[in-house]
Amino acid sequence: MKTRFLVTIMFLFLQKGHSVFGATHIEISHESIGQNAKTDCDDYLFSIFKPLLNHFEHLETAVNENDELKRQVNTMRETVKDLQSQIKINEEHINAKEEALKGQRENLQNRDKQISDLNTMRETVKDLQSQIKINEEHINAKEEALKGQRENLQNRDEQISDLRNHIKSLENTLSERSNQLLECRKTEANFPDSGPSGSPNGIYQIKIQGMDPFKVPCVSSPSGWTVILRRFDGSEDFNRTWTDYKNGFGSVSGEFFLGLEKIHRMTAARPHELYIKLGKVDGSTSYAKYDHFLIGTEKELYELKKLGAYSGEAGDSLIKHLNKKFTTFDRDNDDHDLNCAVYRGGWWYFKCAQSALNGKYHKDGRDVSKYGIIWGSWHNYNYTISLTFAEMMIRPKSL
Repeated sequence: MKTRFLVTIMFLFLQKGHSVFGATHIEISHESIGQNAKTDCDDYLFSIFKPLLNHFEHLETAVNENDELKRQVNTMRETVKDLQSQIKINEEHINAKEEALKGQRENLQNRDKQISDLNTMRETVKDLQSQIKINEEHINAKEEALKGQRENLQNRDEQISDLRNHIKSLENTLSERSNQLLECRKTEANFPDSGPSGSPNGIYQIKIQGMDPFKVPCVSSPSGWTVILRRFDGSEDFNRTWTDYKNGFGSVSGEFFLGLEKIHRMTAARPHELYIKLGKVDGSTSYAKYDHFLIGTEKELYELKKLGAYSGEAGDSLIKHLNKKFTTFDRDNDDHDLNCAVYRGGWWYFKCAQSALNGKYHKDGRDVSKYGIIWGSWHNYNYTISLTFAEMMIRPKSL
């Protein structure tokens, strides 16, 4: 191939007589060729074609290199083809792995959700454990309290047993007391409602309807009288409150006032007489008697409602007090601008007093302040005289 290409170039060159590749134009005669036939021709041709030959060598080298490049390119194409096949295979593998990875991602997402749910459950379990711990503490506290309650119940059982024994003992005692009370009631049923008639002087138990039995001093001269007021030595203070006069005070064996409520109930149950004994420091005595004595209820302020007819030796110093309310220093029920009972003790005052048997006691029988024990009609209304003895007694009119 190389030789054919070279001969062709030489033929073209000889026909045209000029340089094909840019050499200087040279005319050649048959004469000069004949003279240097072989040597000159070779030298000349060599000089002419050497560059060309060099060029062809370069071309051949380039062609060879090009063939090598082609071969390399073909090899590379084959390699690329193989790589493409491998890539396709790898892509298939990658797609398969991506599918698998997609499944794994979905699994991981499910696992993440499961882990989140598990963490939530762990928190719930943690909360439940805390709640359980709290509940256990509450249970322990309640068990301790229950233990204490059991001990208390055990103690209470013992106490109940003791109480039952005590109740049994009390029942026995109550039974005995009931029997005693029954006997007492039988006895109370036999109690008189006033001082017994024909009995000697002494202290007796009487019973008024609606009240418990109480003791009173009774005298037999005159017969059957019950003492409701007694003054004789100044041992008792008679400047007392409304409540004291209502309930009574003092000692039935000494100086005392029986009590307005008892007097009301006695005189309201049936008609009573009133007998008043009086005494002076000189030893002289006198009396006043009224044949129908009655006082009202507390709502009526224990009003002196009835006196009946007067008889006696001391004069009637109580008639002015009829229909008057009872007054004490803490309950002013009189008709005076001032409270008459402030210094004179409780009494049925009108415009103070013609009589006041609850005044201040003076052993010498004198009181310049005029607040002593007075019965005006017996000592000519000289109120500086204070009596040293006073006794009020009542008895039912049928006696």
